[in-house]
Amino acid sequence: MSNLFRLPIRFRTLLILSGLILFLTISPVMANEEMAQPNLTLSGSTSLANLISLWVDAFRLRYPEAAFIVADSGSAVGMEALLNGSADAVLLSTPLHEYQQQRFLDRYGYAPTLIPVAHDGVAIFVNKLNPLAQISLPQLDAVFSRTLRCGENKAIRSWRGLGLKGELAQKPITTVGLSADTGAYYLFRKEALCGGDFRTDFQAIAGPGGVQAAISHNAAAIGFAGSAQDNPELRTVAVARDKAGKAVLPTPEAIRSQRYPLARTLSIAYNLPPEHAMPPQLKTFIEFILSVDGQDIAAEAGYVRLAEPQ
Repeated sequence: MSNLFRLPIRFRTLLILSGLILFLTISPVMANEEMAQPNLTLSGSTSLANLISLWVDAFRLRYPEAAFIVADSGSAVGMEALLNGSADAVLLSTPLHEYQQQRFLDRYGYAPTLIPVAHDGVAIFVNKLNPLAQISLPQLDAVFSRTLRCGENKAIRSWRGLGLKGELAQKPITTVGLSADTGAYYLFRKEALCGGDFRTDFQAIAGPGGVQAAISHNAAAIGFAGSAQDNPELRTVAVARDKAGKAVLPTPEAIRSQRYPLARTLSIAYNLPPEHAMPPQLKTFIEFILSVDGQDIAAEAGYVRLAEPQ
């Protein structure tokens, strides 16, 4: 019989309580030590910069010892950082390009791990004074591109070509959008331009705020950025897959169900060799992102939850 059970009951009780107190005292310390690793470096999509900052700030409230470096560099640069080992995880606003996956496979012999973290859409914006209510993907191609790969036989360069009347109808269309290092640019070019080229006077702008400012100061401008933008000087335009299709606004339900033509899934990609455990800090951070609290943060920031809470 164990020596513990030979002791009087009051001593056994005291020992058990002492052990419990010691466990409760040590457990938070162990958790903090687990978080007190070298800096966790996150890189990737410009469109996720605000969201990841909110997640990091909330995570630090739970784990003050957690150390992060958040580099807002655009999805393409972020994947390069993951490939060369200068980033632990990359925030992606579109699926990986085939050549990115192949380069990773060629270097490491296995694919990067991707975990969806939220949904979003590339929204089409006009100035609040512009009455345009909807537009189709072929029309977007005719407005934004010089290659016309999506079905229209001529370019649309004035607002009359989109059915507007009055003073604005006579004005040329100014096109703006996010720059080529963003997932929104890649998705818009792929889906709205059918992989074609932008017109030569298209204004590629670094950051959603710049796109919003350009449209808010020009009633003849149209542009694209992430659907999480909220600006009273802009209006969101419904998008149809073709002229005969139903135009859909980028609502949470339409984005989650992929009914919205320019919907996308936001993901975190990281380098994890097969049969290796994920680093504790990264594992705990991703678990937080996928939790109800983490998804609440995404929704409050204007993104779309992976699923509605039950």
